[in-house]
Amino acid sequence: MTVLVTGATGFIGQALARRLLASGERVRVLARRPAKVAEAGLPVHEVYEGDITDPAAVARAVSGAGTVYAIAGTFREPGLSDERYREVNVAAVRHVMEAAKKHGVRRVVHCSTVGIHGNVVGSPANEDTPIRPDGIYEVTKAEGDRTALGHARDGLEVVVIRPAPVYGPGDTRLVKLFKLAARDRVLLLGNGRPHYHMVYIDDLVEAFRLAGVTPGISGEAFIVAGAERPTLEDLVRRIGGLTGHASQRILKLPAGPLLGLGDLCELVCRPLGLNPPIYRRRVEFFVNNRAYDIGKAERRLGYRPQVSLEEGLARTAAWYRAQGLLAGDETARAAA
Repeated sequence: MTVLVTGATGFIGQALARRLLASGERVRVLARRPAKVAEAGLPVHEVYEGDITDPAAVARAVSGAGTVYAIAGTFREPGLSDERYREVNVAAVRHVMEAAKKHGVRRVVHCSTVGIHGNVVGSPANEDTPIRPDGIYEVTKAEGDRTALGHARDGLEVVVIRPAPVYGPGDTRLVKLFKLAARDRVLLLGNGRPHYHMVYIDDLVEAFRLAGVTPGISGEAFIVAGAERPTLEDLVRRIGGLTGHASQRILKLPAGPLLGLGDLCELVCRPLGLNPPIYRRRVEFFVNNRAYDIGKAERRLGYRPQVSLEEGLARTAAWYRAQGLLAGDETARAAA
């Protein structure tokens, strides 16, 4: 049976395509630029050219597939319009679901995000925690999540995966955090106690695979994260140890005043087309709590994180050093 992966040239989609190929699946991908599939060295069976926002292209790719892994989406990108977010994160979800229903697809596995639950207050968030998106990215992902589950109620088999922040070799979203932690003196905004719960890429793609084959779970959403919920301060200290700064000193600065300053900077700079020196979202990184309950995925999918936080961070740090992204840390200097 052919499986279709959208977004296969991205970090998650590429890793998922490789995992499905390793499990013996016949993999088809939809890509705006087929050359990128070849550049990535993905030995997939079929490549369909097209944009996820083009209903005709989506229909061609979906036709004949038994399972669709809908991974494509737009993450936070500077200068991206709200309309583009909605085209990719909402309208394109409808295109996939409608094509899947028309062409008799067995199941669609849709990629959402834990970000739709917003800042987690109290106990770790689970799938029943209220949806409280903050920002256009989270708002449109919440709409896409709702759209996908709505089609499940209309008879199409749909499973939604809500990943925690994803990390691992091949992705650079944690570079800034690694650079922050790779110092003898680290300045944190806030008290450092909010959790930053992540998921290693290998564990995430296995959860996607399980969501595609596990019976009796249509219409359900699953939060997928790692086994450990480190606080931000703990995470910084662990990364410091991996980059030669185990005895680092952490300084803390109240975040409240900077939140207001970030709002003011954006209010003044955006109408002028300027990049604000301080963004509210960058300050919120230090104060928002991200702690998640993966019990449902463990019970219903049989999901078991295999990569410890220590091992995942070590692999990521090694890849960053190999790419020259941590050239200033002591480990990189010793290796040179």
